[in-house]
Amino acid sequence: MESLLLTIGFIGLALAVLTPLTKIASLVTLASFTVYFYAIGVENWIPLVLFIFGLLLIVFEIFIPEFGITGVLGAILLIAGLYWTVGDLMQTIRDLSMAVIITTALVVYLGKRGYSLTNVNKLVLQTDLPAGSKTKTDDQSPNLYPGLTGTAKTPLRPSGKATFGEENGPLFDVLSAEEFISIGTPIVIEKIQGTKILVRSQKMKGWGINL
Repeated sequence: MESLLLTIGFIGLALAVLTPLTKIASLVTLASFTVYFYAIGVENWIPLVLFIFGLLLIVFEIFIPEFGITGVLGAILLIAGLYWTVGDLMQTIRDLSMAVIITTALVVYLGKRGYSLTNVNKLVLQTDLPAGSKTKTDDQSPNLYPGLTGTAKTPLRPSGKATFGEENGPLFDVLSAEEFISIGTPIVIEKIQGTKILVRSQKMKGWGINL
């Protein structure tokens, strides 16, 4: 029962980050984690604080993946909080493994369905864009095609903004085919699916480019 509650909490967190169901999924996550710790029985607030802080660090790592150590520290704190609460290492590993495996499968499925961090990144991108930059509008008809090179104008986490052709040309919404691409990285269009522009960094093998 406890492992199921923990899994539902992680699933809710994934849905809150990747889909438009942010509010509902956040409530489900909060309720699931609350019932989980209540069912196990929390003798003090320290393990709960460790768990929450660790979870926040992991979420932070998702949006700022270049830090690296943040995600590792978050995972350590999260595991420590669970172990302190459960008091059994094997049960902690079992509960967390089940939650991570199922949530990872869901994230992969959502990724294949076209979901990404776009919903949350819209707020981040507004502060990342250079002053005076203009995003492509519907009345523009650029000649974009697979193999066209450009530059990432914001971090791609995996969604973000990029220019193609002219350095100071219009900005386009793009989706990284990789996990993360840093701002300023030379990129190339891998394929275009409807309104989605999938890109990779030019250093990736397969394009015959060596930077």
